[in-house]
Amino acid sequence: MGRLFGLILKTLFWGVLGVALLVAGWSAWIAWRINSSLPQIEGEMVVAGITGEVSILRDEHGVPHIFGETDEDVFFGLGFAHAQDRLFQMELMRRAVQGRLSEVVGSAALPVDRRSRTLGFARSAAGSAALMDDETRTVVEAYAAGVNALIDSNGFVAPPEFQLLMFSPSHWTVEDTAGVLYYMSDSLVAGAGDEFARARLARELEEDRIAEFLTPYPDFGVTALSAVDMGLVAPAQPETVRDEIADDDAAIDADGAGEDASDADENSDADDEPDLGGVEEEPGPGSNNWVVSGALTASGAPLLANDPHLGLSAPGVWYLARLALSDGDVVGMTLAGAPMVVLGRNEHAAWAFTNTGYDVQDLVLVPLDELDAERREERINVRLGGTQTHVVLDTELGPVLDREQFGLDMFPEDVAVVLRTTADDFDNMGVRSALQLMRARDWDDFVEAGRGWTAPMQNVLFASVDGTIGYASPGRMPQRDDDGVWVGEVPYDELPRVRDPASGSIVTANNRIAPEEYPYPTPGAFATYRALRIEDLIDDTELHDIASFSEMQSDVVSVHAQRLLPALRRARPQTELGAIALSLLQEWNGEMDADRGEPLIFEAWLRFVHPAIYEDELGEAFSRYDHSRRVFLDHVLNGRLSHWCDDIDTPDRETCSEVSGDAMDAAAVYLLETYGPDPMQWRWGDAHQAAFDHPIPFFNTLPVLRDMFGERQPVGGDGSTVNVAHFNFNRMFDVVHAASMRAIYDLSDLDSSVFMHAPGQSGHPLSPHYRDLAPLWAAGEYFEVRTDWPRTA
Repeated sequence: MGRLFGLILKTLFWGVLGVALLVAGWSAWIAWRINSSLPQIEGEMVVAGITGEVSILRDEHGVPHIFGETDEDVFFGLGFAHAQDRLFQMELMRRAVQGRLSEVVGSAALPVDRRSRTLGFARSAAGSAALMDDETRTVVEAYAAGVNALIDSNGFVAPPEFQLLMFSPSHWTVEDTAGVLYYMSDSLVAGAGDEFARARLARELEEDRIAEFLTPYPDFGVTALSAVDMGLVAPAQPETVRDEIADDDAAIDADGAGEDASDADENSDADDEPDLGGVEEEPGPGSNNWVVSGALTASGAPLLANDPHLGLSAPGVWYLARLALSDGDVVGMTLAGAPMVVLGRNEHAAWAFTNTGYDVQDLVLVPLDELDAERREERINVRLGGTQTHVVLDTELGPVLDREQFGLDMFPEDVAVVLRTTADDFDNMGVRSALQLMRARDWDDFVEAGRGWTAPMQNVLFASVDGTIGYASPGRMPQRDDDGVWVGEVPYDELPRVRDPASGSIVTANNRIAPEEYPYPTPGAFATYRALRIEDLIDDTELHDIASFSEMQSDVVSVHAQRLLPALRRARPQTELGAIALSLLQEWNGEMDADRGEPLIFEAWLRFVHPAIYEDELGEAFSRYDHSRRVFLDHVLNGRLSHWCDDIDTPDRETCSEVSGDAMDAAAVYLLETYGPDPMQWRWGDAHQAAFDHPIPFFNTLPVLRDMFGERQPVGGDGSTVNVAHFNFNRMFDVVHAASMRAIYDLSDLDSSVFMHAPGQSGHPLSPHYRDLAPLWAAGEYFEVRTDWPRTA
């Protein structure tokens, strides 16, 4: 018996040892493969597909300076560099467009694949590629050849994600580039979300309450363009919108109206808002850009700033590069998968984008018995899950949305819901316009570059070395009749446009663009507070330079907080801890630095005051709307919509001061339990951190992979500050949208322009440039990308 027991133990020992050695060997092999996948960035490589020598010189931040014998060779070099640093990112984007993520990720990606196939991304990309003119196709083909040259090179080892997911990259195509641009376009177009929201809310609220909840653009908001500068009215008296804002703020700050001033106007509603066809912006991608003329700068030449706000990820959206083209250098942000500088400057001018927020999508309800649709079946291969059949119905107006997939239970069952969008006719003009913009030497070139652009509509600011500054919004803007039916589009030359405004400055921060006098309706979703702050900061400095603009981009003063503080200070907490927390806000000015405690108290209070105000009205639907509804909350707590503070489920009438006090009590308990018993030790940056997550979800949950691929940085601000750091309440204070890049262009010396993005240039987690920019980005630092760095450096 003893000998048998010993034999069993010996067998187990050797078995366990064998498994351990196998695991260790496999781990060592994986580690070797991952390390071997680091790209070669020094020395020479011999590859096919170029007409001469291509040089890719990387600076200390990993930014490539790309030289070639011809322009096609330069674009080849960009494709090669993108593939070296971002090949897996490109692969994910391609698969997202094609609806093929499930092949490598599994069933978790099925919703994404089904959506892409329903909306027909791959078919649209193929159609876009087919429409490319010869010049554009030549550029895209050269770029694709560069990508494929790396994949085909001797000794190529695919990046780590390919190893871990056990599949290989395939060749890049012209259609893939068209798909990347189409996917970005779809992610930025707006309109359908508001229609979904109104339909859902109709089941819970009366129409007047919906109008209050989906708050119109407020009267204290600013409009980017003036009617005078647009030539819509003759110059007259100076515009008074800033004076009206100041008067409004003074009224809010006046505490003499009594302890419950915020509850004084119980029956007030939003009917006195100017109805310009817009609503409060939902949380999500946003952006800032502003430009000032030489009259407002120390150098006497224009300055232009841009910081587009997109979802944070590792790697980030943008890839910074310098292209030494035959008609001059172009420097700026590129998208991995596409051969052009989207945001940047050449030797003559600079340009900057923000999203317009215009409503360019509609949900069209078609009775089922009138539906004329083409039916097609597509097969989706699911890793470890077999094959799924996906049925798509296409109509002339657009695809029919699946009721379950898109959550359409709020619409009658006897109708089909069709999505109509300006992005469904995306053609090669996206690539062509971007390439033309890269060559723009003056205002006329800039305007012409936007002709034919389809989607997404953008607020594009321009500045040139000749001193010109201006604004244009290229894209398709639909016009609708009284029944909401599309009856045409605004002609390109009648879209909002301004050259050299009298004020010497233009600011867009997803705020309303066109004034009341503009002859076409411009419905959409617009932000409010950032533009207010930017305009104030421009006015506060007599002559601007790069330093003043960088301070503006790093600004974390919340106008939203400043407007709410008088009402908050009238709150009535019922606990000692709540009173202590409130007392710490008495002298606070709304500055949301990461190392301060007041922002954490304020945001925790916001977290609890939202459900206290409208969960009773929305019931089970509340979770869909549990986020920072800033203008709505501004109206509620400052008196215009104070009746929302009453809990409709109780017989008593609650006031806003009571609701605010209860929310402060709850916030204080949460902060004590989460961040410790000493309020003086609470810090915003301990809770509020930029989360650069990998796009594959389980890479962020497994400890080893999370540490390898993820990056976090404490940051200040919130979704309302110029330095945006937006979070979702369901992730508490993790920052999910922020400045995806920052740039400041100095038209007196374009080589002194500065850039920053995060977390780094490389998408390879073992590269020194994978996360090296993240702390610099969080600290508000910048670096130059100069064109006087020679080819032989």
